[in-house]
Amino acid sequence: MTTSTAPKSWVPVVAWTQVTLGSVGLVGVLASPAAAVVVGAVAAPTVLACRALVRASRKLDRIMAEELDPPDRPTP
Repeated sequence: MTTSTAPKSWVPVVAWTQVTLGSVGLVGVLASPAAAVVVGAVAAPTVLACRALVRASRKLDRIMAEELDPPDRPTP
């Protein structure tokens, strides 16, 4: 009986090494203070813009209600 031993491939070792290093790098970037600064810099203007749009919408609703149905206009 002959047994043939196939040569081991280094491809899986190299692939898993890249996955491991990439995962460690990703965790390092996400845990860094710089990432928090970037997220804060993006989130702050978004929140401020949303608040401004909500206020503008309420003001527009109030103006339209006054214009369309003024309280001192007699009903026909």
